[in-house]
Amino acid sequence: MPKRIEVRGAIIPNDHQWIYDLFEMDATSPGKISKAIAEANGDDLEVIINSGGGDVYSGSEIYTMLKSHPAGVDVQIVGVAASAASVASMGGKKVRMSPTAQFMIHNAKTRTQGDKWEHRHTADFLQAVDKSIANAYRLKTGLSQNELSTLMNRETWMTAQEALAKGFIDEIMFDDSNQLSAVAHAGIEMIPQQVIDRVRNEIMKFQTEGASIMQVTNQTQVIDPQPPTASNAAPQPPAPNQAQNTQDAAAQERERLRAIDAIAANIDPALVNEAKYGENPMTAADLALKAMQEGKMINNGLFNAAVAANQASGALDVTAQSQQQNTEKEYDLNNLKDVNAVFQQLAHSHSMQRLQR
Repeated sequence: MPKRIEVRGAIIPNDHQWIYDLFEMDATSPGKISKAIAEANGDDLEVIINSGGGDVYSGSEIYTMLKSHPAGVDVQIVGVAASAASVASMGGKKVRMSPTAQFMIHNAKTRTQGDKWEHRHTADFLQAVDKSIANAYRLKTGLSQNELSTLMNRETWMTAQEALAKGFIDEIMFDDSNQLSAVAHAGIEMIPQQVIDRVRNEIMKFQTEGASIMQVTNQTQVIDPQPPTASNAAPQPPAPNQAQNTQDAAAQERERLRAIDAIAANIDPALVNEAKYGENPMTAADLALKAMQEGKMINNGLFNAAVAANQASGALDVTAQSQQQNTEKEYDLNNLKDVNAVFQQLAHSHSMQRLQR
């Protein structure tokens, strides 16, 4: 069972801890965390954070201890992880956040007294501290120094969705159905997870049904090393079944290429070429899904390509049904007609948004 460690109240230096304890005030020092980690005896840690921050160096020390722990470290932000506490939270191997919690990053602060040179020296010192703080965020999020500096300069407060979108956390607590995670991509039209699952299932079906066809088209010819003789000089006509299989395979291949050409204008040309002639040929549905997953859609054609790929799967005669605004319709995602309706609504919504920007 993981060892539970709580980071609550101000993050303070070790020699301040007794004062907070005396007045029964929540506070967390590196020494307190170190003692709790030692008591874990190498077991996993469950770190609960509800802290507005405090001393930068103490937050850095707590971050380093958590990051260095050899076992699992599950950080849970239950109230707020701000300033130094947000730095400490980056030490988790997994960072989760309550949907009601807040996450904040900003620049370091201090007070100085003296002439202009003292103040300039302090400003340079604070700039170096900010860069050090940003290192913890960079390792977790992959954001650049400039991107983080912009966020820190304006003291950025984030909801769980925003923190997830920027990579500061790994998941939102209690959001098993990803209802809140989807909102983390606010402003970007996304294909519903149910539709993606449906496309994935269709692709798996195509791959299963097409295995025999691919086997015919990818057969290796065996060349007879012996010189022609009277018995083998004249070519023998193929057996009827073999000829029919070859014709079927050629027809399937032409149809596969035709379906890819129908959506190729909206997809990176290199990926289209790979789909057509690569070592692992793809169907149009394979290509559309891979292009969506790898961000290789072009000319704003993501939704039209998705519709075309769905039609290429054998639903060319299916049309979308128009829906009135402010009404909710239950879609049967086992029905290609309903799947197309969802795609068409997404494409229409995407076009309207482009007009309004």
